[in-house]
Amino acid sequence: MRQFIAFAREVFVKVNLCALSQMKTPLAALLVISLSVAGCGGQLGTIKPPEVESALAQATSAIEKARAADAPTLAPDAFKSAAANLADAKTALKEKRGNDALRLAYQAAADAKVARKVAADIDKNAALNAIVLEKEANAKKLRETLATKEKQLEKAAARIERLSGEEKQLKRQLSKVEKEKRELRNKRESYGKQVAALRESLESLQKRSKRAETEIRNYGKEIAELRRKLEVADRMIREEGHQKRAAIAEAESLRKQLREQAKIYTDKLAAANQRSAAAKHEDYLKDKAAEARAFVQSQQQHQPVKTGRTSLSSEQIAAGKAALSRWNNAWDSQNIAVHLTFYAPNVIADKVVIRESKEHRTKIERGQLEAALRPMREQPWRKIKGSTEVEGESVIGVYRLSRLVAPAEDEDATALYHIWIREVWMHQVGAEWKIHHELWQIYENVPNF
Repeated sequence: MRQFIAFAREVFVKVNLCALSQMKTPLAALLVISLSVAGCGGQLGTIKPPEVESALAQATSAIEKARAADAPTLAPDAFKSAAANLADAKTALKEKRGNDALRLAYQAAADAKVARKVAADIDKNAALNAIVLEKEANAKKLRETLATKEKQLEKAAARIERLSGEEKQLKRQLSKVEKEKRELRNKRESYGKQVAALRESLESLQKRSKRAETEIRNYGKEIAELRRKLEVADRMIREEGHQKRAAIAEAESLRKQLREQAKIYTDKLAAANQRSAAAKHEDYLKDKAAEARAFVQSQQQHQPVKTGRTSLSSEQIAAGKAALSRWNNAWDSQNIAVHLTFYAPNVIADKVVIRESKEHRTKIERGQLEAALRPMREQPWRKIKGSTEVEGESVIGVYRLSRLVAPAEDEDATALYHIWIREVWMHQVGAEWKIHHELWQIYENVPNF
């Protein structure tokens, strides 16, 4: 009978353990174990050690799986409870308390599963949080990219606006160039008319000059005839004494006519010389007109064209005029070294010498300027006039000097001079003003105009 009861209890325990293994929650398992223990009683039979060891093995496996899921860090309370129950179950097995060992083993397994589930959920939430953070970082990066693109778009719009302004400015410059082209065309037509007028004037002067030469030759013949008659009269005086008084009277009359004819001849000769000089001057004007035509056709100027327009402010104009004054004062004080400091390194001066109605042009580079200025400084030049004007980005100074080379012999004669006109173009280089072009016009042996 005792054996049957023990067998029945063993079967009941096994049935309960099998049902317990199918439970999904630790609470249900604990409830079944409690009922089993309460049903069996502390005094009905014993639990076999292999069953307890199997439960302990399951609990140990569950704890290792929880450890592999990082439960000690993510679910420390449940993991510690599982480990503590497993240790207590092993102690109960040693003390031969089979029911306590089995209950604690199952409790350790349940706690380990709970710890593993909590750790898995936390890890899953961490992964989700990482995905959310990555999405937020991508969204932030996209916002930054969008802001960069908007700034680039603003810069592009500003550049388009600037290019539009530059296009308008280029159109204005093109209109200005076309206007200057029309002005040059008008100047060329004007030069053509002036050349035609000068040609007519030259032809008229040449005709008058030929007539004057014919008159001079005729007066020369008349004077020669008068001289011949005077010689005849003198010979008659010497040879025929009885006709002395009549011959003397005739000789005096002839001398008077000779003086008158000589005066007329002298006046005619002077007039002819003047006409010849005028003709030469007209030749010079003709040459100048030809040069003007060539200039208009080639548009290669010896000096910049003056339009009367400027882009300089009133302060810049005042500074440029002050620099011109210092340059001129250095010349007046014969300080060539200071005078030369006002020239730019690449300056080129045009020197034009007008001698006997002919021009002689030469170029003076910066290295030759001192050698060209020193002989001019040693001569007694006297300043006649000085003036300033502005053109484009330049301040221009024009200075007229003269020196006497042939004084007048009497009140009817004309003194002759050398006239030197210096025209300097100065523009601003940084904080200084430098001469970038100079024109010398030297008229030799001319009246003091």
